[in-house]
Amino acid sequence: MSFYAFRLLSPVVQVYWVLKYGTFLAQRWESQGGVNLYHCADEGRGFFVEVGIEDDKPMVLRSFVSAVPLEDYSHYVRLPDLP
Repeated sequence: MSFYAFRLLSPVVQVYWVLKYGTFLAQRWESQGGVNLYHCADEGRGFFVEVGIEDDKPMVLRSFVSAVPLEDYSHYVRLPDLP
């Protein structure tokens, strides 16, 4: 599915689609709770979707194609120690 087609879906369908077809990448923490980052493949490079919990329900917080918002996850990435 393209990024633009995804954006046309209702919020409820977006959540179900991401949880079924998206690839979980990372989690970050905010004062309100955790935010999960997913990558969704399409015909090009794909797009990213953040899913959080609001009122005890999963909700798409934002979707994007730019790499700039990925900086929010950079300090949660741990690379293995090299010998």
